[in-house]
Amino acid sequence: MGEEDFLAKRFEEHRDHLRMVAFRLLGSRSEAEDAVQEAWLRLVRSGTDQVENL
Repeated sequence: MGEEDFLAKRFEEHRDHLRMVAFRLLGSRSEAEDAVQEAWLRLVRSGTDQVENL
């Protein structure tokens, strides 16, 4: 399993929680989904070298 596969699995495990938090902050389901997707794209682009707690 490569790093991106590992990240995808971990991210999917927490997607619902992230979406709920984003919804509370933004008040819109579509904006919450966009924010979660943007978080995923940023994570994949930047890698996890500097991330202490995924």
